[in-house]
Amino acid sequence: MLKYNLTKNLKIFDEKYLFNLIKRTLNFFRRFNSRKLKIRKVSNNINFYIVDYNIKDNDLTKLSEKYGSDKGGDFFKNKILGSNHTYTDFYFDQFKNIRFKISDLFECGIGSNNLNIESNMGVHGKPGASLRMWRDFFPEANIYGGDIDREILFEEERIQTFYVDQRNSDLIKSMWGKINKKFDIIIDDGLHFFDANINFFENSFYNLKKGGIYIIEDIRINEQKLFYNYFENNKNNVKHVSLNSKAISGSTNLVIIEKID
Repeated sequence: MLKYNLTKNLKIFDEKYLFNLIKRTLNFFRRFNSRKLKIRKVSNNINFYIVDYNIKDNDLTKLSEKYGSDKGGDFFKNKILGSNHTYTDFYFDQFKNIRFKISDLFECGIGSNNLNIESNMGVHGKPGASLRMWRDFFPEANIYGGDIDREILFEEERIQTFYVDQRNSDLIKSMWGKINKKFDIIIDDGLHFFDANINFFENSFYNLKKGGIYIIEDIRINEQKLFYNYFENNKNNVKHVSLNSKAISGSTNLVIIEKID
């Protein structure tokens, strides 16, 4: 019996048939999406930033496009089931002066293109794209990744990946036990729901070095206040950032936590 591959067939359908006109129309209107029109600061006590600039042709954005990540650039520009963020513009500005000092980076969410998995990358997703981007951008760093999709786990030069379920505390602790090291940067680009993000944070933050950076990506507009409230009294340096972006998802929003002790 032939196995029906939904992801493969949707990709062909998207690229060659009925969706072609629709996706071009949709991507035209994406150009007018403005994050600053949708976000409102909810408290004067919150470190909140709306970032509207774009750093053109920077090294990190070029690497994102090269490997097919949705963190920046135009890889998903003409693909209806994907969208472009502007994280790499922001990250380049944040990390350009320390890129040769980073020794260990972990990212949760390798980029599954399995449509049956929540927060997947869509039919055009390229698993491992952002891990390869980070490896090239941080030439002295070892890169680690975790994902719930066992089928996309892999190893390459300076890259290792592990199975993890963000909603299962025991599995998170088990993964960290296997890796057994502290990190300069931890990025949560996995399951984009408050409960999953916070569970992973609470079981992972201790693996961050002093002065390290913990980032939660793709925070949904309707969940931002939950994050504001959760981190309001956190003793570390916490910033809430909304990036101007063409992303149709409306979720180009970050929480950045700098560990101070």
